[in-house]
Amino acid sequence: MKKNKLKKLSIFALTTALTVSCLAGCGKKKEEDTEQATITTEAAATMSDADIEFAPTKEGYVINEFSGEWIDESLSNQRPLCIMINNIVDAMPQSGISQADITYEMLVEGGITRYMCVFKDYSNLEKLGPVRSARHYYVQMANMLGGIYAHVGWSVYAESWIKDTGLNNLNGLYDSTTFYRDESRVAPHNCYTNSEKLKEGIAAAGYSTEYLGEKSKAFAFNVEDTALGSGQTANKVTTAYNDSSTRWYEYNADEKLYYRFQYGTEQIDDQTNEQLRYKNLIVMFVQYTDLGDGLQNIDWDKTGTGYYITDGEYEAISWRKDNGVVKYYTADGKQLKMNPGKTFVTVFDETKQDKIIFE
Repeated sequence: MKKNKLKKLSIFALTTALTVSCLAGCGKKKEEDTEQATITTEAAATMSDADIEFAPTKEGYVINEFSGEWIDESLSNQRPLCIMINNIVDAMPQSGISQADITYEMLVEGGITRYMCVFKDYSNLEKLGPVRSARHYYVQMANMLGGIYAHVGWSVYAESWIKDTGLNNLNGLYDSTTFYRDESRVAPHNCYTNSEKLKEGIAAAGYSTEYLGEKSKAFAFNVEDTALGSGQTANKVTTAYNDSSTRWYEYNADEKLYYRFQYGTEQIDDQTNEQLRYKNLIVMFVQYTDLGDGLQNIDWDKTGTGYYITDGEYEAISWRKDNGVVKYYTADGKQLKMNPGKTFVTVFDETKQDKIIFE
């Protein structure tokens, strides 16, 4: 008890000292959005005095745990939507995916890839898709993030995993409330949804829109844009899953964003008619294991390496499952802090690391 009292006094003294110091000399050196800083009691309870950090506050807003950006405080405890998106050439251009906070790209059978797009706020989606079927390692990632998982169909492993765990999911095989077919496109690349239908589907299924447990802590963010200072240039980043499906990014130094290309051309969201672009890129190397019939497996309990790319530079990172969720770490062992903005995660075969090229 005495130790806890001393810790509280220490935190109070530190807060007071810093407040007085800032009143005396800080002035308005921070932007309006981040003028007021305070120690979060939750963080203070688990950190030593030397490790206490300050979190920005903005009245009526909170930080999005998937982008590091401000969102309305009403969304603070809202679970994310994690949705499967088709990514073969016949599915392009996709719709609505530029609004995702995090996009995961992983291999499925036949050497092709699919996306799992993660939306903290899914209230402004006019058209999202085309939606495709589940694979169990995407399902597992959605579960780690505490999300509601949306898909159309499933592999035998995904079906088993969802049914055995009771994961909250919306399946277009049986759900005509959430999904619809766009007859202007060819099946099976023509299944879509939107905000209204997603909300109706979630309500009809009786799922909670709020976190069922602890809020996801998969990602950490800088308060403001921070250069890596690694000296390792990343003006163009190529991620070639195979010779026929090369993806690459080109860095726009004026906007400090990475523009995405695939199948030999710009990748466009047909709802905005703009090219996909990201503040952060993560490449994580995993062991893909063939389960038969081309179906893959990823063991998220293993550890691995990778790269973090932002602001025209890259650095080596590692990843591991920590407290039930995959997190990323820098060379000094601390959790990776990304710059605020949208992130694309490439989940790549660890045996083909030479196919990741920086220029």
